[in-house]
Amino acid sequence: MRKIILIIFIQVFSCFFAYAQGKLIIEQNASDLKRVVQVERWNIFQLNLKGPEKGNPFVEVNLSAVFNNGEKIYHLQGFYDGNGEYKIRFMPIKEGEWSFVTQSNVKELDGIRGKIICVAPSHNNHGPVFVRNTYHFSYADGRPYWPIGTTCYAWVHQTEELQYQTIETLKNSAFNKIRMCIFPKSYVYNENEPPYYPFPRNEKGENDFSRFNPEFFHHLESRLIDLLDLGIQADLILFHPYDRWGYASMSAETDEFYLKYVIARFAAFRNVWWSLANEFDLMKTKTDYDWDRFFRIICENDPYNHMRGIHNCMRFYDHSQPWVTHASIQSSELQKAREWREKYQKPVIYDECRYEGNIPEEWGHLTPQEMTERFWLGTIAGCYVGHGETYKDPNDIIWWSKGGVLQGKSPARIAFLKNILEEAPADGIEPIDKYSGGKKGEYYLYYFGEDTPKTWKFNLPENVKFQVDLIDTWNMKITKLKGIYSGSFELHLPVTKYLALRIQKVGYYFPIAPVQISPQLGLFYKPVRVKLWTGDKDAKIHYTLDGSVPTKKSPLYTKPFIIKENKVLNAIAFNDKNEKSRMTTVKFVKARLKSPVNVTNLFPGLKYKYYEYEGEWTLLPNFAELNPVDSGMIDKFTIAHARRHDQIGYVFEGFVKINKDGIYTFYCSSDDGSKLWVADSLIINNDGLHPDEEVAGQIGLRKGFYPIKVHFFENHGNEALKVSYKGPDLEKQIIPVNVLFHEE
Repeated sequence: MRKIILIIFIQVFSCFFAYAQGKLIIEQNASDLKRVVQVERWNIFQLNLKGPEKGNPFVEVNLSAVFNNGEKIYHLQGFYDGNGEYKIRFMPIKEGEWSFVTQSNVKELDGIRGKIICVAPSHNNHGPVFVRNTYHFSYADGRPYWPIGTTCYAWVHQTEELQYQTIETLKNSAFNKIRMCIFPKSYVYNENEPPYYPFPRNEKGENDFSRFNPEFFHHLESRLIDLLDLGIQADLILFHPYDRWGYASMSAETDEFYLKYVIARFAAFRNVWWSLANEFDLMKTKTDYDWDRFFRIICENDPYNHMRGIHNCMRFYDHSQPWVTHASIQSSELQKAREWREKYQKPVIYDECRYEGNIPEEWGHLTPQEMTERFWLGTIAGCYVGHGETYKDPNDIIWWSKGGVLQGKSPARIAFLKNILEEAPADGIEPIDKYSGGKKGEYYLYYFGEDTPKTWKFNLPENVKFQVDLIDTWNMKITKLKGIYSGSFELHLPVTKYLALRIQKVGYYFPIAPVQISPQLGLFYKPVRVKLWTGDKDAKIHYTLDGSVPTKKSPLYTKPFIIKENKVLNAIAFNDKNEKSRMTTVKFVKARLKSPVNVTNLFPGLKYKYYEYEGEWTLLPNFAELNPVDSGMIDKFTIAHARRHDQIGYVFEGFVKINKDGIYTFYCSSDDGSKLWVADSLIINNDGLHPDEEVAGQIGLRKGFYPIKVHFFENHGNEALKVSYKGPDLEKQIIPVNVLFHEE
């Protein structure tokens, strides 16, 4: 009786939650379109429509909608939800007014128009997760996201009571991502029948793959909402080989039918990730071509570009493909983390590094110390690690598959690490050496694992003040060491396993303003006049020209001087208290001026090619292998005429007219990546995913015409491109239209 009451409570709670949870899903019926509803940014607007029930609406009725805010246009697929009910879900990504109109082959569903108002998100709504700084993640609002995941493959296919227990366990854990299967799973320790099936089944166990079971998807949606309330990303596994119901061997047509339906239903949930498979290489009915095709289907139908990965058993999928957002890896070889990170140039998540537990299978009996250590090893390598647990249970209720409760000791230590990461630099942890990661000059995490060094020598910047914390990763204790450290020093360490150190910048030994040097960039072709100054009037500047560090015994700067040959100029300011500034450096390099090209039939403007793409670019592609969607002439370097804001690329080519011999500095400011060539030389490399950043480069040019080329791409978020220059008798300025030409 108590069990029945609990199940009824859970069902009522889930229904109430779908309505009350910050109004995650704002519904509007077609009969009520005069009312303009408000929807939080990154929440869900759901348009409810009534239509035909006869026949097979899943395949016979086409329904879509176009949402438009004047800048961005979304083409969304609707879906049939049974009982004559049709739905279209939209996740607005910008505040303001959005209009929509439906399109359908059924008259009563076609041409329905309306408007919604997107309002600011609430404090716990940070939007979906995207890649940040090539190897890391952030929410759409810019807040860093540190994936601390766990695996619970078939938890949504258990009893309601067990599912509720899993939710309560997650609520009290540090996990913010969970790997979970859409299809039920048949495997050791997991042989029970699920309560719902995605397709209707007859008494013989035969599937009707021409239609879906809405009850199955209603149930899954309620679990997605539960996870969203806990701030957990749902890494939805779309396919897997552990099957006795026929889902692993569906036809190509059914696979596509299923994928498009799942995307139409779930893409508007901001906490959804797409994992194409668990152990894709064990699905013998699928080929690499099939997996490529599945990725393309997702890219073409998911308008929000949710995270996309694919999980392996024995061999890797090609994670370098542009439609893969991150490398999802099954491996216990943490020593290869840096290698895979650099190979794929994407975030690397060890989603499965084996499991903490005591089952006899070799993949399921890590000690809690081993599981915790793998999280730390992945962290200092600039990667991420996922948790799993496989402790024996008389009823086979094992967390890795069915959920329930956690028995292991690693989750508390993983939560401890998560707290440390959330206080780390927002840009992410970068690998430094075998034992450390962080951000050079500012933040270091050292981890020694099972090694127990008695002492350790450090070589840190001399002019930076550092605080050192001793971290006992197993006993979860942080001890702040007395004193301030800098430069070269040695620490005596406790002889204990699983020791870590956190070294954080707390200030500078820079009471004096740094020395300023003119020119700031050091390319020259004739003797150059160099000037030094500092904002501290009482400070004296000492400098060297051989690359050595200046001291008070080095030459004293009294007036501008001339440099005629290659030199490395270092300068430091000192005051009477023996305090000093940080060192300023300019490398002066004597250059030969390049000669212009002989060109005729030049006309004003540049040639351009415009590209659009699906998936994720993290670096500039080889545009020669791609087909542009538009090309022509343009008067200057600009992306103002792009047809959309995201997932675009440009190639600009032409000639720049140089009116006077000398050294020219070019600037390329872009969001995201750009490169600039002058005289067939790469002058600026501003590639990669980043906010609007400016990079400068220099080249020596004689009077005349020179080839100039710019490559640019924009992935997500804001977009910007600005190309400037300065030179003899020219102040820094955007390259004007009157010096840009193209050849017929």
